[in-house]
Amino acid sequence: MLQDLISAQLISDYTIVELPGSINDLGGTRRISAAVGWLVSQCPDSPELCSQTLQEFVENGIDGEFARRFYHDKKERHLAGLPSQEPGVIIELYNSVLQFLSDVASSEQLCDFSWPITEFSKPGGNKLLPHLQWNMPDHLAWLKKAVLSFQIPYLDLPPLGAPWHPVCHMIFQYVSQIASSSLTQPLIQSQVENLLRKSYLKWKNRTCGNSDDDGPSVDEIPWDDILSVCIDHKLRDWKPPKLPVAPEAVSEDGEIRVYHFKEHLKNFTPPFSWEQARLRTQEETRQGHERSRVKSPSSFKKPRSISMMPHQYDSGMSMLSGGEKSIPSADEFTDTASAQEHLPEHLLAQLQLDKIESRRFEERLHQCLAEDLDPPGDSVGLPLYLPQSLVSTPPVTCPLMKSPVSPAQEAGSEEGCELLVKELSPTLSDRVKHFEQLLQATKEGDVVSELHLSALVDMVDI
Repeated sequence: MLQDLISAQLISDYTIVELPGSINDLGGTRRISAAVGWLVSQCPDSPELCSQTLQEFVENGIDGEFARRFYHDKKERHLAGLPSQEPGVIIELYNSVLQFLSDVASSEQLCDFSWPITEFSKPGGNKLLPHLQWNMPDHLAWLKKAVLSFQIPYLDLPPLGAPWHPVCHMIFQYVSQIASSSLTQPLIQSQVENLLRKSYLKWKNRTCGNSDDDGPSVDEIPWDDILSVCIDHKLRDWKPPKLPVAPEAVSEDGEIRVYHFKEHLKNFTPPFSWEQARLRTQEETRQGHERSRVKSPSSFKKPRSISMMPHQYDSGMSMLSGGEKSIPSADEFTDTASAQEHLPEHLLAQLQLDKIESRRFEERLHQCLAEDLDPPGDSVGLPLYLPQSLVSTPPVTCPLMKSPVSPAQEAGSEEGCELLVKELSPTLSDRVKHFEQLLQATKEGDVVSELHLSALVDMVDI
């Protein structure tokens, strides 16, 4: 009998203790105490098991191994302006996590424990002690099947040039496989329909109806958001497999607990397709950053309008200066959906501002020309007592200015005239030429005025 227990590995070691017929004496008590102490020293450590309900086990596993990777990749692609990750890659990562969790919950190493003691267990188990069927092969097979039932079907990415309506029909067919019954199917379909409607409105506002396509392209469909809705619905609308479960495994509140090794949850390895997808995301993000660095900031600036910057001189002239203002880039319009929706209104308002500034420019130009064409009312003539040397000065046929013009002002006036010639339309070019002639006459009048004053000073000295 003893050898049979040793051969079956039910006993690892033993010792024989002779006990007296009565334990009332001190010697018998000491022998029993020593035997119990030896048993305690040979007792194996309690298994380091974790206990969770089936729903908690699946949700915590998905959150730790799938959601963390999925949302990190989604955020990186969104910040880099990249389209959604391929749906097949996301689904393979999610299903791989569930496959890993099912292996942990049904590990063969759990069958090696002959624990707990029957007298200490109860139906359904608890966090400290499991039920008697917790590591039986039939129950572990049921747990594996239950965890795998959370998986979702595979979805292929449609061709890039696929029409909008057939793609939407394919998506709704896929979504119908997620719901567990016809009662919950309208809920998930309405959520997916809302996502597709937002994508369509965003595409329509961006194209302003000038596209030959009937809707957004395959790259513009939010596959990650659609699959996120499907996974969330699957976790909420789950039904256990139809395989029979041991009655001892169900607790009083209807929960089924999963007992597993904590260290086993640290051994998950993402599938190769996900690793490749992560490398593509990093490469596309790096290329996008390099392209943004190559483009100079000035390449995003275009002349907006010509602004009037009048500088009044003593001669009554004004000068124009062209100003530049940067136009917002396309990336700034696509940051949010609201900016895209208001893009047509923004362009119309910008066009109106350009028209107003152009009209203001023309009015100012006409005003400047009108002021310079009007002759002064009280021009000063030459006195009769000028010396003979001044009489031979070439006559000036234009009116004299009331105040002299400095050389700096004359240079500014010439620059203003050149700018006017470049900016004005051909209908005003003749008037500009006449304006230049008047300016030349003004210069000659200044020379005559200086000679006149010099002659008066000489006569006073005499």
